Amino acid sequence: MRETKYTKKLYKAIRKLNLDKEELKGLLLCLYINGCSSEDCARLFGTTEEQVIKFLESEKLYGYQACSKCGQLRDRESGFEKYKTQIYLICKDCKNEYIKGYHENNKKEIRKQKKKYYNNNKEKRKEYNEKNNEKIKKYYQDNKEEIRKSQKEYYKNNKEERTKHIQEYQNSEADIELVQKLDMFEEVSGNQIRCKYCGRWMIPTMIQVYKRLQGVEENDKGYIYCSEECKQECPTFHQIKYPKGFKPASSREVNPILRQLVLARDNYTCQKCGKSQEELTVGLHCHHIIPHVNSPLETNDPDNCITLCKDCHKEVHKIPGCGFAELKCT
Repeated sequence: MRETKYTKKLYKAIRKLNLDKEELKGLLLCLYINGCSSEDCARLFGTTEEQVIKFLESEKLYGYQACSKCGQLRDRESGFEKYKTQIYLICKDCKNEYIKGYHENNKKEIRKQKKKYYNNNKEKRKEYNEKNNEKIKKYYQDNKEEIRKSQKEYYKNNKEERTKHIQEYQNSEADIELVQKLDMFEEVSGNQIRCKYCGRWMIPTMIQVYKRLQGVEENDKGYIYCSEECKQECPTFHQIKYPKGFKPASSREVNPILRQLVLARDNYTCQKCGKSQEELTVGLHCHHIIPHVNSPLETNDPDNCITLCKDCHKEVHKIPGCGFAELKCT
């Protein structure tokens, strides 16, 4: 510690206090535990460093210091991690807890920073790999067995953590760059996409986007839905001609664009019971006021349609003359 006007003021203040020996000893211990070195203590109290060390050894506190966060005594050399400023001393346990909490709360920011780093330093990474390619190959050839053993032990001991990490990654919200890859096949705005059944805007998950990109190559499969209800209500989801255990859909299939227009117009609420899609346990249907058989020209007219929930839709078709069997084409 450099001798400045502040250290001189501290020295004078300690002298003016007129403390007893025991009080001075307590003050010295307090200063030392909270980060003041033995040299600084000797200067402040007007003694030699040897006398300070002897006193600290007699109290069994020499070489120890209190953590600024948890307050526990730790070894000065092995128990602490210093920041760049070297003002606050935090023990290793507190630092590890802080790092874990930071990574858990800032996963998206860390991923973005990693992507930026890799994208901005592609040339440097290539140069480094080309220069050290032979060293890397030799290291892996000489230590194949040890590397395999360590990998097997790691996978055995961390199965649960790996599965949790994979599930969290799959269920996390997709990035804008990944969602924009579907711009040629779906209606996209930023990192949002429209549901295939109801047409509401939603933020897809990572696994939904990857499955959709794979499904584009496999006969246009893997559509994205906002909920499990929309997925099950959609008549085209996993439907094959005459499958085993086939159950007919609860609603007649209509034009998906027409359905989306009508649901958006009615604010995604049933026009009979007044419940919204979030309050209902079942999905919403697009109901034709005048049936398709009676007026084929008005089948795609939004003014001829109304939004009903599944239960209300069934009740409407129980009215005489409006049954499902009576409206079939002859």
